[in-house]
Amino acid sequence: MGIQNISLIPEDFCRNLEYIFTDIDDTITTDGMMPASTLDDIWKLSQTGIRVVLVTGRPAGWCDYFARMWPVTGIIGENGAFYFTYNRTIKKMKRVYLQTDSERSSGKEGLDRISRRVLSEVSGAGISADQPFRIADLAIDFCEDVPPLNDESINEICRIIEEEGAIHKVSSIHINCWFGDYDKLTCFDRFLMDFTGSHLDAMQEKIIYIGDSPNDEPMFEKIKYSAAVNNIINFLDRMKCYPAFKSSRDSGDGFKEIIDTILTKRGY
Repeated sequence: MGIQNISLIPEDFCRNLEYIFTDIDDTITTDGMMPASTLDDIWKLSQTGIRVVLVTGRPAGWCDYFARMWPVTGIIGENGAFYFTYNRTIKKMKRVYLQTDSERSSGKEGLDRISRRVLSEVSGAGISADQPFRIADLAIDFCEDVPPLNDESINEICRIIEEEGAIHKVSSIHINCWFGDYDKLTCFDRFLMDFTGSHLDAMQEKIIYIGDSPNDEPMFEKIKYSAAVNNIINFLDRMKCYPAFKSSRDSGDGFKEIIDTILTKRGY
């Protein structure tokens, strides 16, 4: 599959790096908690001129907090439904949605139907506790606040979603589903265009994406310098596209390993 250790990432690339895009759950967190090292690393990156953008399946309500309270340039949420960025100088939040209000509203009926079917047809499945804070998708919990489901049950949930005509992505804790022609990569490209005036292809030598699970596949497929924390190995049999690089440690420790490598190669 050709995944290289992060120690082999080119020094020239690290010196030219401008943006780090990173997943949140089980990429920069460990066992659902934010290590002190993660926040410290994000501060270090911002102070060395590297902009950090969070890319997550988490809900709009959480993303508003992240954008305001963390030293990040922005956040792409609900698997690409929107991005938020907070201007601290003028104290104003910018929210950019990839769907109109009416498009999101029309999809809600279908998501409600999927929710009812999953709860009645798949024993042990739950709806994510953060669902009330979502605006565009449905998050089905298979191990965060419920006992872990087996692969058969996860596949059954995916089958129900497909039967209802929705798109789905499997993360390390949830199965997210939505109606609409977008994903993390679509919103990622929109973010780049709005902030740099260039699409992804023109920015390949200046960005890296860091993830941990199958819902990061669109990024792993299209971004030249992609990386994953070591716990990606738990999902490789469910994936077709892999990151270019991988840490030797899991979750938050793996994120620190990746960031330390980049900063060292930049001369910090």
